[in-house]
Amino acid sequence: MADSSPEFATIIGADASFKGDLKFDSAAKLLGRFEGSIASKGKVYIADGSQCKATVAAKEVAVEGLIDGNVEAGDRIELKPTGVVTGDIVAARMTMAEGASINGHCRIGPNNGQAKTTLAAEAKPQVVVKAQPAQSAKAK
Repeated sequence: MADSSPEFATIIGADASFKGDLKFDSAAKLLGRFEGSIASKGKVYIADGSQCKATVAAKEVAVEGLIDGNVEAGDRIELKPTGVVTGDIVAARMTMAEGASINGHCRIGPNNGQAKTTLAAEAKPQVVVKAQPAQSAKAK
């Protein structure tokens, strides 16, 4: 039976599999499988044993299961001992327990959690190499 805690208004059960875009104002708990994108003004909790192949943007993100995708946490991200994130993380604050893992880049700090750009839309710096004319033998 799903946890009926009033902390989570939305719960995707352990036997559920969902594909699509999820948007909500309050907290949500994922116990099953999800693929797509999640956007929340509240907390997103990825429970132990759950699989989330998605971009996640929320005020708070807690990870005990697996997230395969980029994560943006406006306030904080918490990785529990069994939590795994395969993707980039942008957050104002981060807590990472021993045993948790990240395979991606992290930008953590007070200004990072409030960034309006998404990781997918960020431009990567470009390197420009200009050829210089060869010097003649007389110049030596």
